[in-house]
Amino acid sequence: MEAMPLLFLFLLVLPAHYCLPVPRQSYHLDIARVDASDTESLNLTDHELLRRAIQRSRDRLASIAPRLLPTSSRNKVVVAEAPVLSAGGEYLVKLGLGTPQHCFTAAIDTASDLIWTQCQPCVKCYKQLDPVFNPVASTSYAVVPCNSDTCDELDTHRCARDGDSDDEDACQYTYSYGGNATTRGILAVDRLAIGDDVFRGVVFGCSSSSVGGPPPQVSGVVGLGRGALSLVSQLSVRRFMYCLPPPVSRSAGRLVLGADAAATVRNASERVVVPMSTGSRYPSYYYLNLDGISIGDRAMSFRSRNRMNATTPGTAAGAPASPVSGSGDGDGSGTGPDAYGMIIDIASTITFLEESLYEEMVDDLEEEIRLPRGSGSDLGLDLCFILPEGVPMSRVYAPPVSLAFEGVWLRLDKEQMFVEDRASGMMCLMVGKTDGVSILGNYQQQNMQVMYNLRRGRITFIKTACESVR
Repeated sequence: MEAMPLLFLFLLVLPAHYCLPVPRQSYHLDIARVDASDTESLNLTDHELLRRAIQRSRDRLASIAPRLLPTSSRNKVVVAEAPVLSAGGEYLVKLGLGTPQHCFTAAIDTASDLIWTQCQPCVKCYKQLDPVFNPVASTSYAVVPCNSDTCDELDTHRCARDGDSDDEDACQYTYSYGGNATTRGILAVDRLAIGDDVFRGVVFGCSSSSVGGPPPQVSGVVGLGRGALSLVSQLSVRRFMYCLPPPVSRSAGRLVLGADAAATVRNASERVVVPMSTGSRYPSYYYLNLDGISIGDRAMSFRSRNRMNATTPGTAAGAPASPVSGSGDGDGSGTGPDAYGMIIDIASTITFLEESLYEEMVDDLEEEIRLPRGSGSDLGLDLCFILPEGVPMSRVYAPPVSLAFEGVWLRLDKEQMFVEDRASGMMCLMVGKTDGVSILGNYQQQNMQVMYNLRRGRITFIKTACESVR
């Protein structure tokens, strides 16, 4: 304990990405769906698993949407973005924290930066299944000073007051979210274990109060975003990859951090490589420029942007797609030349499209699918088609949907766009609408290796049977 003051002073100049080097360059983790532990204990059906995931997606949209609104001048990365509103994440990893090591379960999130977990003494915390982390019991724990550059990475912070912390110079943060959800605590550093590898000096949020928290399976969040305090930034990881089995699969997915993430990508014959946007409006998000949608052979483009040069999938290069109307000022909020950007979000199950694009997609799907439109989906989905009696979804036609990013097409087959609502006897679209920026959910990313190349600023999609990836 006598070394604690020296460590505290050292944190004054501690860069946000600081971690001691370790021999290995890649780290492999199993990722489990948030409902995995309930599937057997509560005897949940595939239908109930999907219904739960869809509801969490709608809750998460309410949490993300306020964070996508334009702000006044903001020159620093916003990291107060962990999705606390009831959907703490769809995919979970097991990690270790402190000395001796405390095991905890965290949701991975590509739409936020901060690593955080609930800590004792928990003044006002949501119920969690894991034991709550006790920082006093960790000999390697130290607080981050409020006058440090690391503390300045937080959008909302202050020095702890009397009674808030044992150290009045500690960096105290408060996050506010949609739905009146908040979390607050002390920014700290400690050892973080990923499997057998241990990293020293990892910056994380030690939360003592969370209102509107995630499900009890979740003890915190591991942000994989683009900001300085995310896990990938702190570990100086240049690439990471995940592969997600279908949402009702009982198999674990896979998360790979580091050089091994690119191993299978190099050998893939069919891959789609999409550039990431470098805009600064949403610095923590992985943001793509969506400039075309194709329903089967029917293509949509965006008249307002006047930049559509993507060809319809399967057509000759340069053949323009037919336009769909749009308007705006470029703020990415549904009104402007950048209105049709899309954020990749592993923690949302369904995809959300900006309202005008969604309505155009619905019109085209109704023309392509020769089934009567239904209503009252038990899964809570908006666009559904009534299946003939005794005929499963696998035996009816639904066109593939392709998304164009900077002129590069990503094809999504029927199984990635529709789900069978057996309770209602319908086939439903796993896409909703939003009055904000569009979001690419994990249902559309199932059975694909999704590799993020942070150095080159691009994302690669490769169709894969993810249940076999190890």
